[in-house]
Amino acid sequence: MENVNKHQWLIFWITTVVVAFAIFVRLWVLAPLYTNPDLRSRTQTLIQATAKREGWLLSGVSIDRITGSNVRLLYRSYIRGTDPQSCHNLSLTTGTLTACDDF
Repeated sequence: MENVNKHQWLIFWITTVVVAFAIFVRLWVLAPLYTNPDLRSRTQTLIQATAKREGWLLSGVSIDRITGSNVRLLYRSYIRGTDPQSCHNLSLTTGTLTACDDF
């Protein structure tokens, strides 16, 4: 226990840097949503319309990646047992939903 007390600040700062890096990586991927209000509102509307059309619960939809023309959505359907996860690309221009090729 004495050894842990001796290095507690080092452990604290290493943990802080690792957590900050993980948050930064996630924010970097979603940066277009934070910086562009028009893209944010268009994305929100399309995701809500797609969830309604597909019969998805919005709580099961998460945004994995966003580019200028596509949003990569991960959908986890809630069923008993293991929840299957599927990947879909949503076009921001046409609103079409296609399956991911690399998932």
